[in-house]
Amino acid sequence: MGHDFPNAATRARVGTCLRALALVGACFLGGAAFGDEPRLGVNFLRFFWERGDEAAQDTDEILSDLKGLGVHAMRQLVRADLLWREVEPTNDAWDFSRADAILAKGNITPIVTLFSMQYASATPPWAQGPGAFRPVMGPAARDYVETVVTRYRDRVRYWEIGNEMDHWRVSAPGSRRTPPGRRPPHTPPGGFTPEQQGQFVAQVAKVVRSLDPDAVILMPSVAGLSPYVLEEWLPGFVRGAGIDGFDVVGYHFYGGWPVFAQRRMQLSRALKKAGIAKKPVWLTETGTSGDALTTLRTNYPNSETEQAADVFRPSVLSWAAGDAAVFWHSHLSSPNRPYNRWRAYGLRRADGSATPAHTTMGLLANHLASFTEVKPVPDLDVGRVGYEFTRSDGASRWVFWGEGRVIPPARAKAYTSVIAGEDGAHHWRGMPDSLQLSTQPVLMRN
Repeated sequence: MGHDFPNAATRARVGTCLRALALVGACFLGGAAFGDEPRLGVNFLRFFWERGDEAAQDTDEILSDLKGLGVHAMRQLVRADLLWREVEPTNDAWDFSRADAILAKGNITPIVTLFSMQYASATPPWAQGPGAFRPVMGPAARDYVETVVTRYRDRVRYWEIGNEMDHWRVSAPGSRRTPPGRRPPHTPPGGFTPEQQGQFVAQVAKVVRSLDPDAVILMPSVAGLSPYVLEEWLPGFVRGAGIDGFDVVGYHFYGGWPVFAQRRMQLSRALKKAGIAKKPVWLTETGTSGDALTTLRTNYPNSETEQAADVFRPSVLSWAAGDAAVFWHSHLSSPNRPYNRWRAYGLRRADGSATPAHTTMGLLANHLASFTEVKPVPDLDVGRVGYEFTRSDGASRWVFWGEGRVIPPARAKAYTSVIAGEDGAHHWRGMPDSLQLSTQPVLMRN
């Protein structure tokens, strides 16, 4: 069984946030859109990955796995991505062999990352030492952007300029913050402020759009929804970039699902205050560890069963809030080493075997990811979460979880737990007059 539902006070607070968030989501669904944009994706594909005892996965097997799952997009292509250090490690020494091998396939929509996975800037990867840092586009950075966009504009539509650039906070003069992992490669004497980061992103976006008018520009996804991000980084970044300097807002969320609604409401308020409330929003990273000992971000307690449940829970809440896309992080788990804070986040274990979350992802993709509308089920008692999805084929699906019993919608004909059985399959059952809920969601169909 899943973990206990939050206490009465928390249940009421969660319910209030979910109802308010659903109203906000209705506004977002009516906002800007790109037609056939992806709804569901997977991050961190270990293309051409060879690191110590971690064997590289076969590229065709990875792509086949994603296609079999039914997800729409892939993000963070590891060594096949268009990061500056991967395609031009030294000046004019270009290497597109890995990117060509993946981006030419064309069966899964790629979301490429420009410059760097963290600490993106206009500084060339070969520039070292004091004075090397470049806060604005110079000839080398312009050459890099023009070269990759010209080469891939017919294969790539979505360009994310950097990622988690809010981590540059550690370079601010006098900062005593501990970096989330490695320290930045450069320490700018005056730091790299959110406004400067916004100006840099807008400069890059202008070059990309000049070469590809159909390009969709993702701002660097923020590492979380902390007060610093919402109250300082985001407003400063938008002031620097301008409202038209990017097309899509991206954010990451790794907390437990009960706190999602409140955090997402805070993001909605911050977007409105910054004047970008009508932009599409993508949850570009979310996920849960299946390892009971990896408790930094969630502690349900964690298990592979709870991880599978979270394939549905934050995704459903995100879409219901109006987010246009959700990306699970990640595809393959990193090795189970001591002090590894990212153990067991994958849909597949480090040895390549599928987790329960892998099967659940297929269920999510096949039944919900083609939705055209999502709305809360009305009149649910406190402690119950329920949403109705209308799919592009006109069919309906419902997702419920929580505590107590629920009367199924009159049009629902069958249900299944989102957690597969011991045989690895989801078994559909006829709909009873009422159904006992738990924190593990159930999916209903008409």
